Amino acid sequence: MEGLQKKINKLLASFSGRWGMVIANQTSGEKLEHHSQLSFAAASMIKVPIMYEIMRQASAGKLSLDESLMVTSDDQIGGAGILTELLPGLKLTVRELVTLMIILSDNTATNMLINLVGMNSVNSTMVTLGLQATVLRRQMMDFEAALRGEENTTSAADLALLFSHIYKPQDIPQEYGVLMLDILRRQQVRDKLPFYLPEETIIAHKTGTLPGVEHDGGILFLPDGPYIICILTDGLAVNYQGLQLVALIGKTIYEYVAHKEVRHDDTF
Repeated sequence: MEGLQKKINKLLASFSGRWGMVIANQTSGEKLEHHSQLSFAAASMIKVPIMYEIMRQASAGKLSLDESLMVTSDDQIGGAGILTELLPGLKLTVRELVTLMIILSDNTATNMLINLVGMNSVNSTMVTLGLQATVLRRQMMDFEAALRGEENTTSAADLALLFSHIYKPQDIPQEYGVLMLDILRRQQVRDKLPFYLPEETIIAHKTGTLPGVEHDGGILFLPDGPYIICILTDGLAVNYQGLQLVALIGKTIYEYVAHKEVRHDDTF
């Protein structure tokens, strides 16, 4: 992956923010890492650990994905998603809430799911999986908690490890990994990693955004196998800088693999 490393270094050379990155070929085991252990405000990337804990508890029989929960006016909060725009009283299954949390980054659905499984359970499971910087400390849109320093955090290395557990589950049945991948593939926010990719390209991923923060991470399925890609950025003067960096890295990876398919080597 030396050729890919050089191209990405050129992109990063002109980037003024802070970044953490992991690119891992799941077939060959090759990996590129830049500041992968740095801790970042997780933004909506924290919803991936929440999804995993939902699936873990479902696999253990502690909850049912087909259980229905009612969306109340107290549940409805602002920010991303659709549920805050609908009349209260709507009933949705846990499976549907997870889907909305991931594909539309729905904050109301997220908080309902946090209440269902508990913050401590999410954090305990992430520690068990080996994640070191990922902590769920507050609910979505709880700005008072954020001001107190109770920020949700993660790292590129943690997210890459979590996506590897989703791709090949070790502590939950495979069917739950398949379900998580299916939900992640239906992601509707496509302004970063997949932005420059052909429409037919398959990517199972989740994005995160805060002022000055742009993240994206997941699994990109390419001809030579799946790549786990996690890119976190912050310190952005304008968010567009992070959007473009992540999008260009996605494009660079895709073109690198396409080039290898034609040339059958690792040179440029």
